[in-house]
Amino acid sequence: MKAVKSSRLPFLIVDKSQQGYIIVTNMSSEMNLKAFGGEQRPQPANKPSRARARAPEPSSAPANDEKEEMMNSISLVQWAVCGPHTYKPVSSTFPKLASGVYSVAVSQYHGIIYQKKNICVDDLLRFPDSVSDRILSEITTFWGRGDKFKEHGFLHRRGYLLHGPAGSGKTCLVQQIIADIVTADGLVFQCSNHPAVFNDGLSQFRKVEPNRPVVCLFEDIDAIIEEHGEDEILTLLDGENQIDKVLNIATTNYPEKLDKRLVARPRRFDRVLEIGMPSPIVRKMYFEKKLNVTDAELDKWVAASEGFSFAACAELVISICCFQKEFNDAVATLKEMMTANLNSRKYNTDDGGIGFAAGVRR
Repeated sequence: MKAVKSSRLPFLIVDKSQQGYIIVTNMSSEMNLKAFGGEQRPQPANKPSRARARAPEPSSAPANDEKEEMMNSISLVQWAVCGPHTYKPVSSTFPKLASGVYSVAVSQYHGIIYQKKNICVDDLLRFPDSVSDRILSEITTFWGRGDKFKEHGFLHRRGYLLHGPAGSGKTCLVQQIIADIVTADGLVFQCSNHPAVFNDGLSQFRKVEPNRPVVCLFEDIDAIIEEHGEDEILTLLDGENQIDKVLNIATTNYPEKLDKRLVARPRRFDRVLEIGMPSPIVRKMYFEKKLNVTDAELDKWVAASEGFSFAACAELVISICCFQKEFNDAVATLKEMMTANLNSRKYNTDDGGIGFAAGVRR
């Protein structure tokens, strides 16, 4: 521990803790503590270097620029309060997270962290009078009724469990929900690791941003429960760390794997909805948005795509319009793909060996 005393400065003590070096001072609250925690930007260093001159290295401007930008973003530029009269240097701080989709994780050096994800999706299409459209409209209504929830003594939260066959449009609906909340300056937290970590992350987030609209996303919730157990999910949904202004969205292809404590328990999931394959009306609206064809040609596409998922409809358009495949051949290929019963027993035998062993004679 090293002490520094000055007639012009407060009394400072530099100490080392488990979180690195900290400064303990006798500075009182009247001594301009408002400067702590304000958003600051790292300033480029102008001091001459005392390092011995080196031979120039091969030019790599883009990589160097990217590295310099990254280093500037984590440079220590201001102070954070970490106890009574105790401070530590930190990088730039912000009063709120940028709207977007985040995962919650634990860092060895920083504790709970929020990692923003880059989301790239196809054009999002909304189909009037469809099940998905009714869900989106209900969610929009929910976000505008916070005062009613408060008036009747309820947390402003809601839960939707979406189930249905793979490719039925659950992901498309979730992507639309994400787009709507991000456009409204909200956040999406995706449960992609242990639910206990996710729960702690939500609790800490609410201490910083108590009023921000949040969507919590549990894709393939049956797989999350299989890996981490049901109790963690139940604690997250209605345990002591419940948060306000939140919409919980879960999806599954296997609703039979879920206990009644989830599927038949309002305030955990208030709506349990089946998302089936797109109807002829929805498929017609989809092809109308993707194609420039006559009504008769459009009816042909709708009839040929009976039982197709959104993904299959998209592939039909890509096969014909992008790869110039024949219409009937493209339809036949997709139907064969959807009805195929793949099984490794067809080509796995006991006497053939595995990998290079298959070519080794005994």
